[in-house]
Amino acid sequence: MIILWTTVAVSYAQADCDALLSQLERWETRVEELTLDDPELISLHYLFLQDIIRDLDYFRTRQLPAMTRCPDKDYYQVRAVYQRVRGKADAKEARLRVLRDHVDDLFYQKAEEELRYQTLSQCHYFLDRALQYNPVHADALLLKAQLQLQDAKYEEAVETVHIIYTRASLTERQEQRVSDFTLELYEQMYNRGQWLVQQGRAAEALETFQTLEHFCNNMPSGYCNDDYYRGILVSREGVYESYISIAKAAEKRHNYDMAKKFYYYAEEYKKQMEQR
Repeated sequence: MIILWTTVAVSYAQADCDALLSQLERWETRVEELTLDDPELISLHYLFLQDIIRDLDYFRTRQLPAMTRCPDKDYYQVRAVYQRVRGKADAKEARLRVLRDHVDDLFYQKAEEELRYQTLSQCHYFLDRALQYNPVHADALLLKAQLQLQDAKYEEAVETVHIIYTRASLTERQEQRVSDFTLELYEQMYNRGQWLVQQGRAAEALETFQTLEHFCNNMPSGYCNDDYYRGILVSREGVYESYISIAKAAEKRHNYDMAKKFYYYAEEYKKQMEQR
């Protein structure tokens, strides 16, 4: 009976030792699988690694000393395995801690990469993620403004540039890039307004020049002159003349109700402009 009990105790001790060594190997595998490349997972994997490190601390203080009693395991070999796993965990934890503070940069880099491949939906996604982590990331904001200008979203581009100037911290290189883009934004909006005036699309021109006015009221003064204001005046006059032209055309077709409405619109518009 004593021999049987001793055999059972030894077999249980051996099973425990095997389980602990297997656990060390599983931790090693999990540490190796934690990514350093995907910004979507870096923060989450950093938290996973904190759990593994806590488990390794518990193993070192409470379980590793018991390995001296393992019948078929060399304690120093087991300790060497633990030190190897802990070394990998500490090294990856140090990398993830740094990367966690630069997730916005990683997302921005991915946005730039997607832009090079012209996969704009993915570019916008990674750009939004970069700004979600850091709403005043200067490079991401500038790229966002450039894409907005490319899509003729002038008001949105003006608002984005305003954020850059008022909230973002800029390096000398970034200041130059933002300055160049701001001039480009002004020139594109002004040229667009002029073209719309020439095409007789006064209402659209007025909207563009009013956006330009908002731009000039909120940006460094060096970018603007009085041209945009003259554009506003011409556009407003064009809108008034358009109402009159439509009213006269309606009269010629004997559509007096429509003519009356557009003469009324013209007078009301003129009053509004005089009040400004």
